[in-house]
Amino acid sequence: MDFNYYYNEVMHHEWVVSNSKGGYSMGCGNLVNKRKYNGLLISSDKNLKRTHVVQAQEVKVKWRSKEVYLDSNNYAECIYPDGYEHIVKTWFYPYPVFLYSSIPKSDEFIVIKEIKMHPSKNIVKISFTNYCSTAVELEIRPKFSLRDHHSVNPVDVWDRTVTIFMKDSDTSASFSRLDTKAAGYISVSKGDIRDSKIIFRNVYYPADATRGYDASESVISPCVISMTLENCESAYILYSDEPVENAEKMSKEIDKRYSKCVFPKDHPRSCSPKYSLDKVIFDDDNLYALKKYPEILSDLYNLFVLKDDIIAGFPWFSAWGRDTMISMKGLLYQGRFNLYLKILDKYGKQLQKGLLPNVIGEGGEGTNHNSVDASLWFAVRLSDVWDHISDEKVKSAMFGYLSEIIGNYAFNKLLPFFCDDDGLIEIKNGEDGLTWMDAKVYGNPVTPRWGKPVEINSLWYNALKTFEKAAKELNKKSFTLKYIKFSTKDVSGLIKKVESSANKFVVNGHLSDRIENNYPIDEYRPNMIIAASLPYQLWDTEIIAGSWKIAHEELLTPYGLRTLTPRNSSFKKKYIGSQTQLDMAYHQGTVWAWLLGPFIETFVLINKKKMKKAELRNSIDSFTDRFKQGILKGHISSVAEVWDGDNPHFPKGCPAQAWSIAALMTAEHIFDKIGAEK
Repeated sequence: MDFNYYYNEVMHHEWVVSNSKGGYSMGCGNLVNKRKYNGLLISSDKNLKRTHVVQAQEVKVKWRSKEVYLDSNNYAECIYPDGYEHIVKTWFYPYPVFLYSSIPKSDEFIVIKEIKMHPSKNIVKISFTNYCSTAVELEIRPKFSLRDHHSVNPVDVWDRTVTIFMKDSDTSASFSRLDTKAAGYISVSKGDIRDSKIIFRNVYYPADATRGYDASESVISPCVISMTLENCESAYILYSDEPVENAEKMSKEIDKRYSKCVFPKDHPRSCSPKYSLDKVIFDDDNLYALKKYPEILSDLYNLFVLKDDIIAGFPWFSAWGRDTMISMKGLLYQGRFNLYLKILDKYGKQLQKGLLPNVIGEGGEGTNHNSVDASLWFAVRLSDVWDHISDEKVKSAMFGYLSEIIGNYAFNKLLPFFCDDDGLIEIKNGEDGLTWMDAKVYGNPVTPRWGKPVEINSLWYNALKTFEKAAKELNKKSFTLKYIKFSTKDVSGLIKKVESSANKFVVNGHLSDRIENNYPIDEYRPNMIIAASLPYQLWDTEIIAGSWKIAHEELLTPYGLRTLTPRNSSFKKKYIGSQTQLDMAYHQGTVWAWLLGPFIETFVLINKKKMKKAELRNSIDSFTDRFKQGILKGHISSVAEVWDGDNPHFPKGCPAQAWSIAALMTAEHIFDKIGAEK
């Protein structure tokens, strides 16, 4: 493939850098913001309340009596100015870098822009390096938004809002708005900052318009930053949400964060000291060595990891209980055992009647407990590490959380689900979608899955078995919760009931999606693969193999598994349109990358004794090859949430999703484990 393919791929994908607080910087490969979340600095507080601080920069370069703009804005009828046309190449990982040149491109004019973020503070560093044949003058206008990151500013907001611009020195300043009390701070390594107010009106976000959201806003630039860069000279700007006491120190801390990362072969850092266009790889080749792929995956996963939680996805998700429980498996692959236990403990302390919080509301508001599976995933994650917990106090605390889950799921009839006489968990008819297929339209779940979902009951069985093992080890026999008393004998009885009831899900040699009114609903969905992938198995290998065969033939795509077979009349080909249309398609055929994890785990389960190691590894590689090639070629720097159900290619939904990356880490972990076996 030629460079045009690389260019088209990169320009339409999004990059993200983040910190351990949940703050981020995000944009497109062409630096034209297409959604309200795109921006240079979106800060986060300790409660994951995000503030969109800096939307973009206007960058004007004066070179040999010419003026060249390196920025671009979307407007309703045009893109202006044409800075994106000067981008020769964009690199996404380990942080976004943009190579600009003249039109036509020439070594006489080369400017490089880099975007990095502090690992633990809401500070972003924008660097410029001049590789032109002569000195250049830069005029940079920071564009402030100072709003909640889920909303846009009214187009007239800056005409009626009191703002304060304060210049602290030639190289530092601040800008704030009194109504929201949001503020942004600027520090520059050279040049000066001048008071010069301009409003950029009616900036347009086409991605938000497509989804039916407000898509126009105005942003304000209170000042202009001027600096001169000699040949091979660099300078930086720091944007932050609080005053920076020592800009140089912060700059070094930011650079240190990326010092040990893997860099592309033609990255300016890899080709120093003098960069020229002949060092750019214009063919669509691998920019990273294959052996570095696991290391890169680990770095991409770290973008979501907080000090005590995991961001579900950037930009619009915060921490979600279900997502955290599924994606935190990646921490084990990294050997971060203490953080893993810290997260389990944090969520265990938030249990309410056995229910883990599903959504952790931003700013501490809007937290809910409307999930049937998050608590069960907690039990599975505890099962993964139970034998490795050496601290008896930790084990006791974890067992306490598990006891609350088991007791309420088994005996609390006031929850939106209950344990039926056959031992299976049944979801009551209601207004919430309690499984991971939880989209709602007009207040009603699109894929309600009332009754007895197959993966929920497999998770339930795993939770019961984990409890049974832990209770035996700790010599616990009776348990008392508020209004609930039960014993290990009760749990053993439930285990036997679930085992006896498991065949209710079997239809024609494979698993059905759920049981409603005592009848199996034989929809081809990936939930049977989730059920089959768990540590404690309810079904024999033939049933699991039959389910995997259907998933392989009906659901598998290069980007993950479809949520419904295309042969079903409810199948939605495309994930596109308004929010209502998107929600209607969300779990009705749309492809999800995270499902590759259980798909590969199930594949290995049924084939590990049939296939040679080389065959197993080649197959695993083939299931994730599209993502692996995208990362190694530099097309993507994260893995999105979803893709179209029919002919998927470009990412849809959330551009960067934690459990999608975790699924690829699972594949690599299994790949390496098979290779290491004798």
